[in-house]
This record gives sequence, C-alpha cells and structure tokens, in this order.
Amino acid sequence: MRPIREGQALLARFVLLLLLSGCGEADQIAEQECRSLDARSSVLRTFSDDQNNKLVTFTLKYSSSLEAMMNAAKSETEKSAILDGARKSAVYSLDGTILVKSKDKATREVTCIAILSVSVLDTSAEKEIEFQVKQTSDGTRLVSVSPFLFSVD
Repeated sequence: MRPIREGQALLARFVLLLLLSGCGEADQIAEQECRSLDARSSVLRTFSDDQNNKLVTFTLKYSSSLEAMMNAAKSETEKSAILDGARKSAVYSLDGTILVKSKDKATREVTCIAILSVSVLDTSAEKEIEFQVKQTSDGTRLVSVSPFLFSVD
C-alpha cells in the first residue's frame, strides 16, 4: 500500500510542477507582448504625433534655453516659430523596464506599464504610462495608450 501512496504523491508533485511551468510561460508571452518592437514603436508614435502633448508642454515650461530664445525673439511670429520648432524637436523614449500590469486571456489583451521620457532642448521629463496590447485572431497586434492626467500650472 505504501508504494502506491508514494507514487500518488510523486504524481501529484509532477502535475503541480507542470502547472507551475505553464504559468511562467504565459507570463513570458505577456512580457514579450509588452516589450515588442511594434508595441514600443506604437506607444512612442502616439505621443510624438500628439501636437497637444502635455508632457512636452510641461518640459518646455521649465526649459531655460527655450526661455532665452523666446526673450531674444523680436515678434510674436518668431516666438511661435521657436515654440513650434521646439515641440517638433522633442525626443521620446521608453525605459527598458516594461512591466505587465494585467493580462486577460479571454480578450487576449495585456496591460503594460512603462516610463515615458521626453527631452526637449535642455530639459527632460518622464511620466509613468499604461498601454494595452491586444492580439487579434489574425495575429495582428493592436496597441492603445491609456490617457493620463497631467496638469501644467
């Protein structure tokens, strides 16, 4: 009787090990979705294409070189051109560490958290953002960025 119980205990441990190894694989797939080049590029493009980007506005507010250029400008047209050029020169990056916040097997969607950085002229700022990566049935990835609150005083 004892060998049967030991065999059952061994089988139970083996099944548990298989279940746990499957969880790790799901986590790795979710992390790959968050860190994929497609996802990163889509997130960065979302911010760089936004002409009213509050993070850039915040960064420009604290730029001493922008302030110097604006003070040297002779007309409102020149100031507007300087400000527009500074906005367009913004450089965005996502931190190397992108975390999985949640995953939904039913919808095939992963919610990710990352730090978005922007540099404009002599000033940089960063903000934690959330974005979602959804795998469609045809294998296409859809990436959306969650709106965030950011007040510029």
